[in-house]
Amino acid sequence: MALPIPTRTILASNAAAAATALLSSALLTPLTITDTVTPSPSQRLSAILPSHTGRTGSICFVVRRPGEDTADVMSGYQLFGTVKEIGVDDTGLRDFHRLHFTYPLYRDDGLVFYNDFFGNRRIKLTTYNPFKLYKGYTEMNNRLKEKKLEGNLTGEGMIQGGLVVFDREGKVRYAYEENTGTPLDIEDILAALKAIRDE
Repeated sequence: MALPIPTRTILASNAAAAATALLSSALLTPLTITDTVTPSPSQRLSAILPSHTGRTGSICFVVRRPGEDTADVMSGYQLFGTVKEIGVDDTGLRDFHRLHFTYPLYRDDGLVFYNDFFGNRRIKLTTYNPFKLYKGYTEMNNRLKEKKLEGNLTGEGMIQGGLVVFDREGKVRYAYEENTGTPLDIEDILAALKAIRDE
């Protein structure tokens, strides 16, 4: 039985066209990550995307800060990621790349993914109840420990990212907004990926 595609990931055709146009002009700086983080000359996403497109499409992780869960469950897709900044916590970025996300990373020079596409969404308190805050914080820390991820407070960590799914032609098909403190809903993402694969 096919999984239903969650409404929260679907882009209407006019929104998908606008998203494709917006993101294709984003300037991304390729990062070479070894003992240091070295930027290369910036390129437009439209020039980069073909080299990151698998037989089904590609997935871009718009990473809020190093240390997030990026489980590789996306068969048939090639993965790459964007970060907001370099030169602030390069040690954390190197560890993130080496231990958790070994795919190509780019700096989003104009923050087009973060600000324009995902709407400059910032982390907000969802409650002022100290017991609920503590419970949520504890649950999030336990998930991080289970996955052997370390967080830190270095750099800009308030603007949230998400996941952008491109089809094999480079068109934006689905998007999934990060909700900090909440694990990725892998079933929702898999349903969207399967829908493209089954076309």
